[in-house]
Amino acid sequence: MSDSEPSLDIGFPELDVEYGAADSSGRSDRVRVVDNSLMPSAANIAAFWAKVVKSPTCWYWVGAISAPDGYGRLNFQRENRQRTVLAHRFAVELVHGPLEPNVVCEHKCNEPLCVRVGPDHLVKSTHSENVRYAIALGRLSGHALFDGQGRSRYERSLAIREALRHGYDADALLHAKINPGDSQGTLF
Repeated sequence: MSDSEPSLDIGFPELDVEYGAADSSGRSDRVRVVDNSLMPSAANIAAFWAKVVKSPTCWYWVGAISAPDGYGRLNFQRENRQRTVLAHRFAVELVHGPLEPNVVCEHKCNEPLCVRVGPDHLVKSTHSENVRYAIALGRLSGHALFDGQGRSRYERSLAIREALRHGYDADALLHAKINPGDSQGTLF
């Protein structure tokens, strides 16, 4: 048995990661490639909608949530292949079809868990437009993503998911949105 590390240049075509050219330090950049070839089945779409709670305004994703961004994630697999996609991007693809990798889905409603497609909620956009919009609204503060109550967006999303666990409840949703959580101490 050899003491050397195994070669990493064999390639793994089933993975959606490509390696770029090496920089001056000899490291290569990993680039995520969107694999639109695995389209959702009717069962995948039904599973998606089973994790959506509709309010009079936003439609909230109550499935898996990723840290630190607080966005919903959907995973589906078929024929030994797997795809993980942002829940809001999946919703936009259901309306508009597969999106180009440079297209982002902008939340005009400023709700990271919203999966409602439309001009007041989710629209196709560019990364730079999305960042400009977030900065203009005070939604983006440096590298941290805060909700205005001192919580991370992830913590806020978890609170909303918990509030909607048994279906739409306006009071529970409002409390989840404005309650700063246990980490916020009192002044007096």
